[in-house]
Amino acid sequence: MAPDETEQLETVSEVARRVIVSFDVRRRRRTECTLVTHFVFGRRERVRTPQGTRFYRYPGLIARPGVERLGQSVLLMREDDAEDFTGFLSRLHVPHSAETVWIKA
Repeated sequence: MAPDETEQLETVSEVARRVIVSFDVRRRRRTECTLVTHFVFGRRERVRTPQGTRFYRYPGLIARPGVERLGQSVLLMREDDAEDFTGFLSRLHVPHSAETVWIKA
């Protein structure tokens, strides 16, 4: 930047702190892949009982408010959700990274 040019900074009155989490589950680790998929997207279970078949839905991380899918294996979420998710990934030894960002609300 030339010395006579001034940088224009935008004043943002409302910003939200979010975390971008990216992860990489290897295909050969099918158990970990399934566990991560269920944690992120949720799952549905069908249970047969003497009264008939019942369906149970367990929503995943993506169903929580403030969580958005940015791409394959990349999520944007609040800090507390990111803490839960990265802890889960760490316990499974799944490679991941988390980066804090500020977004205009």
